[in-house]
Amino acid sequence: MRLAQCQNGQIAQITHLDGDVNMKMRLVNLGFHTNSVVELIMSRGNNLVVTVDGSRFALDKDIAELISVERLA
Repeated sequence: MRLAQCQNGQIAQITHLDGDVNMKMRLVNLGFHTNSVVELIMSRGNNLVVTVDGSRFALDKDIAELISVERLA
């Protein structure tokens, strides 16, 4: 499943990053690594607020569609 498909409060583990090399590197530099745990704090409109490894980020849904996750809780 994609990060953009998660529900508010859901915790998941990143399994794969899609997109071109520049986008993958941007996500990795922000801390979005394979096997990192991510929590969707809030989804509103076209934006998501997530935490990954203790840091909070706002992401566009188009970017969240590039992040494959597996539900943990």
